[in-house]
Amino acid sequence: MKKILCYCEFNSRTGFGHYNRIKIILDVLKLKNVDILTENRRAASNFFKNHNVIKCKNIFSYLRKNFFKYKLMIIDPPYYPNQEKQQVIFSRKFKPIYELKDKNFKVIWLTDEEKPSNKFCDLLINDYPNSPKFKKFYKKKNNKIKLILGTYAFLFSKEIFQSNFRSKKKHIFITFGGDDPKNLSLKFFNVFKNLEGKKLFIVNSKTYKALKKFNYKKDLVIEKKKPMKNYITRLANSIYYIANPSNIMFEAMAFNIKGNVIPTQRRQIKMGLAFKKMKFVNLLPDYKKLSKKMLKDKLITNFDDIKKPDFKFKKKLALKTQKMIKNFFNKEVISI
Repeated sequence: MKKILCYCEFNSRTGFGHYNRIKIILDVLKLKNVDILTENRRAASNFFKNHNVIKCKNIFSYLRKNFFKYKLMIIDPPYYPNQEKQQVIFSRKFKPIYELKDKNFKVIWLTDEEKPSNKFCDLLINDYPNSPKFKKFYKKKNNKIKLILGTYAFLFSKEIFQSNFRSKKKHIFITFGGDDPKNLSLKFFNVFKNLEGKKLFIVNSKTYKALKKFNYKKDLVIEKKKPMKNYITRLANSIYYIANPSNIMFEAMAFNIKGNVIPTQRRQIKMGLAFKKMKFVNLLPDYKKLSKKMLKDKLITNFDDIKKPDFKFKKKLALKTQKMIKNFFNKEVISI
């Protein structure tokens, strides 16, 4: 019997975003005993329970030798160190595998690219808010490709759709993507700790050791990284947040919560600009150009004065994405 294969990566820069998207799809499709290809076997084994984790440094070599074992490949390629270049390189190497004459598998490709590049797959999911503009490009390269594009292509975790855990807004939520590789929690801690109101920090283990002496002092709570359910609860209970322009913007948008975002990558600036246009974030300068004084001056602490967002989150559309993935699987994959 043919199996399902997923490819994704995790490191201190990317965080668990790629892992989490794959996990959401596996949960939506109710799949178990899936082959997970990744370099970080230890992290994947802890994250993907009831699945078979395979340490793999060269996915292309593995696929050329083992493609016949699979009926579906779900891939979420990493984009470091240079997103645009990495996307092109990955696509070029994956093309011969997708175009194998004797292949009998389907491909779901996850991305958030801000500039369209060739994608060799059957279903493409791109959650960059402006990606609907790329439809003609994708279709020109592959007129049979199925597309889920735009803000609602984001894969929301099941916790977002629960309506019984939210309480009153009670804190400022401060957390930075990945493992906070640029150490923004520490770099700007003296600015953050003096903000008015309760501050809840979610930090990596190293930063926790440095900041734990401040825990529960002067409206400060310092916590280590949390499981998704706890993380979402803390976000839902926040007055506003301070973070990178990353997945948190989508999740906060679902709760109509605004935030200040500090980009650490060029791609984050583009994503931040998209959410700024929707009036959901205050996009601050790149972290390299951001001084403590500038941060203090530019932080927005009262979003009540900001014009209401032009965009209103619609739960039905977010769930529609998951339904489309299920339909694709049932019609295109099960019969293989």
